[in-house]
Amino acid sequence: MLSPETQTPPATRRLAVVIVNYNSWEDVQRLVDELSQAAEVQDGRAQVIVVDNCSPDPMPESLRSLPEGVKLIPRTENGGFAVGVNAGWTAARGCWLLVLNPDVVADAGLIANVLSRIDRFEREANPPGIVGFGLKNPDGSPQPSVGVLPTLSRTVWEQLIPRSRRKYQPEWRIKPGPVPWVTGACVLLHPTMMEEVNGMDEDFFLYYEEVALCKSAQNKGWQVMYDPSISVVHLRPLQNRPISARMRVITRHSKLLYFQKHLPRWQFLGLHAIIAAEAKLRGAWARIRRRDDDARSWERIRLVARKMKHGDENLRGRAVLKLADEVVTATEIP
Repeated sequence: MLSPETQTPPATRRLAVVIVNYNSWEDVQRLVDELSQAAEVQDGRAQVIVVDNCSPDPMPESLRSLPEGVKLIPRTENGGFAVGVNAGWTAARGCWLLVLNPDVVADAGLIANVLSRIDRFEREANPPGIVGFGLKNPDGSPQPSVGVLPTLSRTVWEQLIPRSRRKYQPEWRIKPGPVPWVTGACVLLHPTMMEEVNGMDEDFFLYYEEVALCKSAQNKGWQVMYDPSISVVHLRPLQNRPISARMRVITRHSKLLYFQKHLPRWQFLGLHAIIAAEAKLRGAWARIRRRDDDARSWERIRLVARKMKHGDENLRGRAVLKLADEVVTATEIP
């Protein structure tokens, strides 16, 4: 047995990989299996934290006995993505955070490569606060992950292009280095930056929370960077999936909330007018076609827009989910 003087000291934990789950247990199991094999997790330099947002389906038995270096945080309610990230951040206790969506595929060297980047950043006088890594589609092609900050004029222009291209810039326009904002599917967060902005804004239930985080970080003097030299495969990006009636309510609320919090009042009012008109016209068309769920979703969106215009601050986080739940009787969650 080695004496205390000759024993190898335990590694200092420097990275926490945070996975926010809602009913994606199969994806979580696969990702945990991939990440837990990394030497950096096994020797304590990195930790994997799974935050479960009160999934209705039971956790698989295989996850009840977690590998070394993996921690599960079960929540008693679904508070949304930002709430889940903040729960992981709190548990990480000063580590850099690598936030991953459950539906990403990580190669064996991901954690080692991220720790190498952290080493480089910590030698810099002004390290970035947020670093978005590259995303790829399952066929290996690049997946958009960088966007421009929303404005009213940009919103008007977006109505003329396909939904899959509205939020993100095309790959050919993006270069490594400083960018306006990056997606939260695979993103590295500086612990001091998170402290200065008080974590992700939990008023956003889903969507636009990463845009708001990047904006808040920049307001505090932090840079947002894009580094595609590290990448993961992202299996099911939201922009490639159909928008359900429930998700429509949540996404419209999130965009209105971003405008309300981060842009001049006149831009918020302009967006409110656009969304209110859209909801009125599309709601009428849905009723003509007898698409009840769609019609109800547009009614809820008009209600959301009206309440926000009149300064109702109770429409935040889970309150938006409750309103969206009234659209349909089905139990699926977006």
